[in-house]
Amino acid sequence: MTLTADRQQLFGSGARIRCRKEGGIRFSIDGSGVFISVLITNVGGAGDVVAVKVKGSQTGWLPMSRNWGQNWILNADMKNQPLSFEVTTSDGAILTSYSVAPKNWKIGQTFEGKQFD
Repeated sequence: MTLTADRQQLFGSGARIRCRKEGGIRFSIDGSGVFISVLITNVGGAGDVVAVKVKGSQTGWLPMSRNWGQNWILNADMKNQPLSFEVTTSDGAILTSYSVAPKNWKIGQTFEGKQFD
């Protein structure tokens, strides 16, 4: 389908526009026992997350799996460890937020990390 000049001006060329967000990326932690689920919101830059890793003080970087939407899951005991997150977006940008959640984090809490420029 060919766009008329008016429609092309209205809808643009289809190029992606980088998102600017106020505040940092938010990590909402859920789960139980040795299962952790993290909802990632307020992502700037390209805006769409394609990979997430989490690191505790007693682990290396562990890749998380996408559950649905921006919910990322991991079967590992991450309790009693400060948590750091590495977020990769579709444009290949990687942002690491160190020690976002303190050692005494609890299920149901939300923490704010860095933000893509």
